Amino acid sequence: MLIMRFILGFAFVVTITGLLWWRFAEDRVLAAGPADHAELIAGPQLELATDTSAIVRWTTTNPGGSDRHDGIVHYGTDALSLTQVAKSPNRRNPTNPEMIFRVHILGLSSHTTYYYRVESAGGTGASDRVSSAVRTFKTQ
Repeated sequence: MLIMRFILGFAFVVTITGLLWWRFAEDRVLAAGPADHAELIAGPQLELATDTSAIVRWTTTNPGGSDRHDGIVHYGTDALSLTQVAKSPNRRNPTNPEMIFRVHILGLSSHTTYYYRVESAGGTGASDRVSSAVRTFKTQ
């Protein structure tokens, strides 16, 4: 009987300690806040091009911070003048180490070469400090 009370008491202490430690660890993760910056780890690349539209995709490390992050494509027909902008909101999954962005660009001219670069920003507009080199695609 004495051993049974000891085992039950020990199990109770271990359970409470585990719950307290789990809560403490969760608070530390939440208090960490947004990442310093994200890094481009794949792309950007053309996913699809039609005669009047294109989809550009890239992957970054998880930028942290707010759940909303915008994928932004700066594009134009002159590599030195990327004056047009297309954006797409994305929802960040805090448990995923990566974030995939896809931006649909509309209103393009057919049989035209476009130059583009990508970046991303948090829901407040603050840059994730991700920016690609200039790339090209051609519409059909």
